[in-house]
Amino acid sequence: MMMFWIFLMIDLVTVGIFYAVYGRKQQYSEGMLMGVHMPQSAAESEEVTAFIAKYTKRSHRFYFWNTVAGALISALNFWYMSVFMLMWSLWLVELCVGGILLLYRTHRKLYDLKVERGWVGSGGSHILAAGTKTSTQTGKMGISPWWHTVLTVLILLPCLLPYVRDYLKNSDDGWVLLIVSVSVETLFAVLHVIMLRMQDKVYSEDAALNDRVNGMRKQTWSRMLLGCGICNAAAYLTAAQFMDGKGWLGSGVYVAYIILESFPIVLLLGGFFYMAKRKDTLLAQNQKPLYIDDDVYWKNGWYSNPNDKRLIVQDWVCTWNYATNMARPAGKISLAAGLLIGVGCLVVAVVMIFKMEFTPIEVRISTDEVAVTSGYSDLFLTYDEITDVELLDSLPKDDYRRVNGGDDGRMLVGKFRGKETGKCRMYLYVGYEPILMIGTEDGPAYINSKTDGEARQWEKAIRDNLTRLAAEEH
Repeated sequence: MMMFWIFLMIDLVTVGIFYAVYGRKQQYSEGMLMGVHMPQSAAESEEVTAFIAKYTKRSHRFYFWNTVAGALISALNFWYMSVFMLMWSLWLVELCVGGILLLYRTHRKLYDLKVERGWVGSGGSHILAAGTKTSTQTGKMGISPWWHTVLTVLILLPCLLPYVRDYLKNSDDGWVLLIVSVSVETLFAVLHVIMLRMQDKVYSEDAALNDRVNGMRKQTWSRMLLGCGICNAAAYLTAAQFMDGKGWLGSGVYVAYIILESFPIVLLLGGFFYMAKRKDTLLAQNQKPLYIDDDVYWKNGWYSNPNDKRLIVQDWVCTWNYATNMARPAGKISLAAGLLIGVGCLVVAVVMIFKMEFTPIEVRISTDEVAVTSGYSDLFLTYDEITDVELLDSLPKDDYRRVNGGDDGRMLVGKFRGKETGKCRMYLYVGYEPILMIGTEDGPAYINSKTDGEARQWEKAIRDNLTRLAAEEH
């Protein structure tokens, strides 16, 4: 039930974001309609109005049916998680590709119409042909990104404390929080540098107004990213306070960590809305607007200018977004890498969940070892590694947490950790008993079967082999 509501909210938010970014470009603003520069008279002509109305109708239909599909697919969580993940991945790819293509195709048709009609100029403004020197020089605006170095040092400082080092040493996932926190801080630092070095945009013949708008944008970006870095450091430092030599962090600590790591989302969204509103306020004073007509480089929807040395440019679709220059090899490589990584992650996740759900837990007992196999991870134990074997009526009551394991609601497979039990392995079908416990120096392994009496047979076979080996040693 919980997974259904989580993914339902994710789907609704995802569709909402795509609609806000890609589905609402019908307003004439800054001398542009759908990212195409044209006079306001052309944008208000009957021909263009009918064209935009047709796009609006198709856009509304596209996002409505994707909302319905996302809700229906979320209901598959009540069936097999693997089937849900497959359908959800296909839906997500369709939403991304379909939303972008719908906008880009409309943009290209409107650009072709502009070229055909010869529309240039905008009332009360100048539209210039785009070149490589269309912006003012970037000044030293915003907070220094070197502050992220200070935050990274703060994240690493707890490693000097003995109990934190013990936690990192003894916990299976001890290094995960540290590595994630340092990586996230590095990402914020890189974005901070990129935003401050981004070439300024020309809005007016008034250089002072340009400086105010660009300065506001860079100040806001630097404050947002520094605030995100502070939240990231605070999240790790909060978790570090509760680390101990037993390698255990309670669920409450993880909740606090996730909440603090989520604050950057609020900061970024708030900053985006502030920048948009503040820019509109400043440009309302613009008496000499100056629009750079670089439509020829955006005609297919993406930016492709071989004369521009920049790799990253501000996107026409959304001022919050940035695009790569596809005329540069690095632009094509980054796009291909992003697609491969994104699609690859979805494919790997779907395959892993399918394998886990449809591969049964099997136990093979030979004279040399006990082998437990599943669709997620396997366990091989020689009899020298087994310290105890016992048949339990149920799983010992404890607060268990997945370390490197799978839980699809039907099976618990892989590495877990209990607050009292410590490290353990689970190969369990949910709701089936009794449970075979095999003790090892690395912690117990809990195994059960759907077949009545099979777990008892495993216990007997293992005990017989342990007895035989003990007799042989004597």
